[in-house]
Amino acid sequence: MYMYLFGILLLGIVVLVHEFGHFIVARLCGVRVEIFSIGFGRALFNKKIGETEYRISLVPLGGYVKMLGESTSEESDVAENEIQFSFSGKKWWQKVLIVCAGPLFNIIFAFFVFIFVAFFMFSAPASVLEFVSPDGAAYAAGISDGDRIVEINGKPVSVWEEISLSSMPVSEEGTCGEISVKVEKAFTKELKTYNFHPKTGSFTDPLGDTHTRCELGVVRFPREPKIFLLDDFPGLENGDVVVSVDGQNVSRYYELAEKIKKPFKNMTVMRGGKEISVSFDEKSDGNRPKKLNIAYGGLMISSVQEKSYSEKIGIKKGDFITAVNDAGVTAPFQFYTVMGKLREGDGVKLSLIRDKELKTIEFTASFDEKEDEMTGLNSKRINWGASFDYDPDIPEVYARRNNPAVFPVKYAAKEMKEIVVTTFKGFAYMISGRLSTKGLGGPIMIFDISKRAAEAGFKYFLAIMAMISINLGIINLFPVPVLDGGYIVMYGIEGLIGRAIPSKIKERALMVGFALLIALMIFAIFNDFSRYIPMFFNHS
Repeated sequence: MYMYLFGILLLGIVVLVHEFGHFIVARLCGVRVEIFSIGFGRALFNKKIGETEYRISLVPLGGYVKMLGESTSEESDVAENEIQFSFSGKKWWQKVLIVCAGPLFNIIFAFFVFIFVAFFMFSAPASVLEFVSPDGAAYAAGISDGDRIVEINGKPVSVWEEISLSSMPVSEEGTCGEISVKVEKAFTKELKTYNFHPKTGSFTDPLGDTHTRCELGVVRFPREPKIFLLDDFPGLENGDVVVSVDGQNVSRYYELAEKIKKPFKNMTVMRGGKEISVSFDEKSDGNRPKKLNIAYGGLMISSVQEKSYSEKIGIKKGDFITAVNDAGVTAPFQFYTVMGKLREGDGVKLSLIRDKELKTIEFTASFDEKEDEMTGLNSKRINWGASFDYDPDIPEVYARRNNPAVFPVKYAAKEMKEIVVTTFKGFAYMISGRLSTKGLGGPIMIFDISKRAAEAGFKYFLAIMAMISINLGIINLFPVPVLDGGYIVMYGIEGLIGRAIPSKIKERALMVGFALLIALMIFAIFNDFSRYIPMFFNHS
C-alpha cells in the first residue's frame, strides 16, 4: 500500500501537469473544456465549475481533457452556434498548439523541478582528494591523499563534481592534453600548482555504451584509519581503528599515515566496539620496534560466503589482499575496478598476506551471466562472495559551491539534456534490438521507483518525478495515432493540404494507434509481473 500511494502521488502530479497544459492552451484558444479528469473510469470525486466538470477518477494511470467537438465522431454534431467554441472549429495551428501543450508542460515542469532540486545541493562533497591512486596521473605528478584542488586550468574548484574531466575531449591520437591543477596541500596548507597529462580511461553508461575520458586517478571516498600490521607491534591488532595519536584526533587513513612518521607515545583505538588506550614506552620495552609498519586495514577479508568463488579459489577470513597480477591495490574500490576489467578465461594472480606470510593464489577468471531485472541488459560478474573489512559510510567533507546563483539553471539544463538523450537512445536501441525490451516498465515499476525515491529523501522523489515527467512528454510526442504526436502529424498534414483529413481515415489510424498502445501497455505490465513476482517469491 505504501508503494502504491507514492506511485499514485507521483503519477497524479505528472498527469495533472500534462492535462493542465492541454486545458490552459485550449481555454486561451477559446475552446470549451467539458471535462478535466485525473484518472480514468468512474469518477470518485467531481465538481463542476463554470463550463468544466473536474474529476478524480478510479484508475490512477493517466487522465484526459474532454473538449467540445474533440473526437472525430463529434465533429459533425456540434451546433452551428457553438462551432466557435469547439476544438474542431479551430484552425490547424491552434489544434497543434493545444495538443503540443501537454508534453511541453511536462518538459517545462521537469526543468523547474530540477531547479528546485538544485537548492538542496548548494553544499556538496568538497574537492578533497581522499584517495590518490598510486597508478594515476595525479599521483605521478606529486599530488597526495588529502590535498584539496582549488583550481583546474585557472577555473576555481570547490566541490567534487567540478573536478570531473569526463567532458574534456580526448584527442584523435587517444591522449589527453596537459592541464594545470592548483592544490592546497593537506598538512602544510601550501598552495602548489602541478602541470601534467591525465591518463585516458573509459566507463560504460547504463545503456551499455563505452565512453573514453580523461582521468586524474583520484577518488572522493574516504578510507577510515583502520590498520593492518605488516610487522608485529605490541599493543595493536589487525583491524584496530585509530581514534587519536598523542591526543590528536584522526579520521582518515592518510592522516594516520602522516602522524606515525614521527615518534609517538600513545594511541587510542576502537576494537570490538570499545575504545582502548595503548601506550608506547620505549624505556620499559627496549624490544619494541621504533616504526609502526602498517597498511590500510580495509583490504582485510572479513567474511567468505560458502560455495562462493572466493571459497573455491582458497580465500580465507583474515587474508589481506596486496596485489592483483602484480599491480598493487591499496583500497577495496581499486581491487573491484581491477577485477571488473577481467575477461572470461583470463589468468589471475592474487597476492595476499596470511599468517604473516606472503602467498599467491592463481586462478582463471570465470563469470556468471545475469540479466539486469530493470534494464534487461546482460551483465557478467564474478560471484566474488568475500567481504572486505572496511566502512563505506565515512562522513565526507562538504563545501559551498562557487557559483550558487547560476548553478540551479546549469544543473537543470544538464539533467534535462542527459535524460532526453538517454530516452531517445534507449528507444532507438530497443527498436534496433541492441537493448532488450524487458527494460520497459509499467505502473508497478513506476510505483516501485517512486517508493524507493521517497525512502531516499524528498530530493530524490522530486528528481524521479522530473525524470518521469520528461519521459511522459517525450513519449507523447512520438508520431503514433492516439498519442499527442500522432495528432500533431494529422493536424500538420491538414495545414499542408489545406483541408481536413476524411473522418474514416482518421478513425482507422486512431484504431491502429490504440491497438498499438494497448499492446505496449500489456507488454509493459507483463514485464512488471516478470520482474517483480520472482522478487516477491525470493523474499518469502
